[in-house]
Amino acid sequence: MTTFGVPLDQVNAAHLESLRTNAVAEGRQLEYKEQLPISVDDDKREFLADVTSFANTAGGDIIYGVREARDAADKQTGIPEKIVGLAGINIEQLKLTLDNLLRDAVDPRVPGIALQTIPRGSEPPCLLVRAPKSALGLHMVTFKGLGRFYGRGTAGRYVLDRAQIRDGFVAADTAVDRVRRFRRERLAAVLSGDTPIPIGTRPKAIFHALPLAAAPDTWARFLTGNESNKLAVDLPTLESAASIDWRYNLDGFVVHTARRDLETQSYVQVFRDGGIEAVSPNVVAIASNEQGFYGLPLERAMIAGMAAYQRLWAAVGVTGPVMAALALSGIKGAAILAGPQYGFDPKPFTVDVVNVPDVVILDATMPSDQALKPLVDIVWNGGGWPRSPFYDDATGKWMPPRR
Repeated sequence: MTTFGVPLDQVNAAHLESLRTNAVAEGRQLEYKEQLPISVDDDKREFLADVTSFANTAGGDIIYGVREARDAADKQTGIPEKIVGLAGINIEQLKLTLDNLLRDAVDPRVPGIALQTIPRGSEPPCLLVRAPKSALGLHMVTFKGLGRFYGRGTAGRYVLDRAQIRDGFVAADTAVDRVRRFRRERLAAVLSGDTPIPIGTRPKAIFHALPLAAAPDTWARFLTGNESNKLAVDLPTLESAASIDWRYNLDGFVVHTARRDLETQSYVQVFRDGGIEAVSPNVVAIASNEQGFYGLPLERAMIAGMAAYQRLWAAVGVTGPVMAALALSGIKGAAILAGPQYGFDPKPFTVDVVNVPDVVILDATMPSDQALKPLVDIVWNGGGWPRSPFYDDATGKWMPPRR
């Protein structure tokens, strides 16, 4: 077996040695490199071409520090001969250099790239570079004006032609459309009462965070990680309810409150690809005497919930990009409020269901407050505000008033 699809924390020195023992050859999702020179421009182009070729095709791993066997003609066979490691190299400094190179010389940046050190005791460590299949379409190497797209097949890396480039961008559009269509279907189901648990009809927040591309082992990793309900206990509803229950269902796994009053019931549905649907009526409580609801509890709930969902994604291998979307139901005639100290006259929403345009979060590990800022600002825009009043414009960080 190859390393791709194996959780990074499980790829160790013994795993590398098993690749050698079993003569696991390079393929569409695996490549060996004995060295990682990046001192000259040609080396940098080579590294960038290798990484983007995996991201543009099916994803894959490059393992640096593995010597390949050679045939009678002294050509590399693609079969590991010896694990040699990267001697005399500061791995952490190298990883920083590679990360900067990937950020500055690939357009758009490939989300979810992992640079994993593989210790080998007293022997030099190896480096694994994992590039997941990208849902953003194709990534171009732009280093010093190169401007090329690369793909990968069983025989190795190649330059994409015009037709392949067109097909790659069409596939990316299809991935986004697929997730948007799924989200529309789920929103319609929630609004019609077709939910994992019975809920009431009062105003509610309906939050989705859905991966644009799913790893094949996401659900298997969830099942393994959730033994003894380890993942469930760290999966809060939007209002972080204390009294919760959970169970598996046809869509995946649901965590929900256990209340007699259906009007206060909330839940978080985890889909089999790691996607999240969080529904709660308790974060958009409309005060009848003020004819509106306060935006601060909604923001706090979304940001805390997103942080918990990111911890789940780290456990099950969701790296991004992720589409985030929010809908607020039953709020026609209500305004979103911040408090009298903000000196603003908010305007009421004119529709019963506010379906906020989705945003795509490229990096699933981005701090949750910063990741959700574009979505949160749109909610406030709908209520007549220029932006959320609880963010620092200079840093993009959430700065709520002290309680």
